[in-house]
Amino acid sequence: MVGCGPDLSVQVYKHNHQPRPVRRGYPVSMMTLPRVALLPVAALALIGLLVPALSGCTATKRRVLGRTVAIANVESVVSERGPVNAPVSKVVPLFGVIVENANGSVIVIADPSVNVPEVRAKVYGLDDRESRRSGTVPAWVAASIEKYDNVNTLQVLAADPNGENRSVDLRVVVPATAFVNVNNSGGNIEITGIGGNLQLSNGLADGRGGRVHVRTDKAMKDGALIRVRNGDVSLTFGKGTAGKLDAKGRSVNIRTDGITPKGVVADTDSYQGELGSLGKDMIIRVVDGKLTLLVE
Repeated sequence: MVGCGPDLSVQVYKHNHQPRPVRRGYPVSMMTLPRVALLPVAALALIGLLVPALSGCTATKRRVLGRTVAIANVESVVSERGPVNAPVSKVVPLFGVIVENANGSVIVIADPSVNVPEVRAKVYGLDDRESRRSGTVPAWVAASIEKYDNVNTLQVLAADPNGENRSVDLRVVVPATAFVNVNNSGGNIEITGIGGNLQLSNGLADGRGGRVHVRTDKAMKDGALIRVRNGDVSLTFGKGTAGKLDAKGRSVNIRTDGITPKGVVADTDSYQGELGSLGKDMIIRVVDGKLTLLVE
């Protein structure tokens, strides 16, 4: 999550110590227990203190557990940074993001504190047990960095080749985005801190869909194409967002603080108008769900 510290995880293992028999009539106090028996109690107390403090920071990471996916060609991106003693650029490198997920949820985060993209995946079903034994995700969950329109583009693919349509939850983190393209089915999509062109598709293939939540403080001027079935859509864009907006849904709620849209034609289930100027078209279709768009 943006602004969080290192990924901390705490594991509690069950102890196999057999309890000693206690004579009736003699209450057991903490002082009578051996020191080894006190360790689990101390550990649980420490966890109780840590969890409230960390729960807000690691909420996104807890939703998508799993293992790191190896990214092919990531070395080519690192080599572009030049010698180790070269001055660090203040410009955050942009990455395009393309995600194809046949079944599951997708989280995409733009976090300038990371150096290179990171991908984590949790595969449900048989492959989940196999991955725990082998320490890796199945080979059919793959990621690579390729050049696309001269932009380093992270491509993530999760499609079960056996046709069993196993569910995969994906979490993708990049320093900053030039564009984001997510094609998903049967799960939620969460996008945070991104910029550039936005294309989201959820549930068009099989109709299952899921909730879509996008929040960024950046102005959206490069256009958007969002198509969702069976899920509510919540969008929050930054000030300066511009472009012609054409939105339809079961119910549509548009709020543009500080912007006076032009040529507005609105109803309870549709909205057309121009937000600002010099922006590309934003087309949003929510077949069976509510749409909420906020520009703040």
